[in-house]
Amino acid sequence: MAKAKILIVEDEVELAEMYKLRLEMEGYQVELAHDGIIGSEKATTGDYDLIILDLLLPKKSGQEIYEEIKQSKNKTVPVIVLTALGNQRKKDFAKDVKWFLVKSECTLEDVVKTVNEAVKASNKVRI
Repeated sequence: MAKAKILIVEDEVELAEMYKLRLEMEGYQVELAHDGIIGSEKATTGDYDLIILDLLLPKKSGQEIYEEIKQSKNKTVPVIVLTALGNQRKKDFAKDVKWFLVKSECTLEDVVKTVNEAVKASNKVRI
């Protein structure tokens, strides 16, 4: 049984690749998008069980993408916000986003743990 399919929208290519490789080690299927335009297109039209979203992206902000996701066919897909922006941005998202990680305050294993938690909470399993 395959694990969830995840989209990572992150413009820092090396960081995105690191997350991708680690999550693939956990058995997840992972796709990447490195800017806001591609990320928005994939996040709103693709078939994903979870989206990991940076807020500071070229071409379109993560916050714009988040709003677009919530108006799309993927409105029920869990979103983990993973960003360099700190506490103030977390307050802005507090009522809408269950999983908010600040890059400078979490490890790769924290990201994996949060992904596992979000996937489990969504109760989606691919066969």
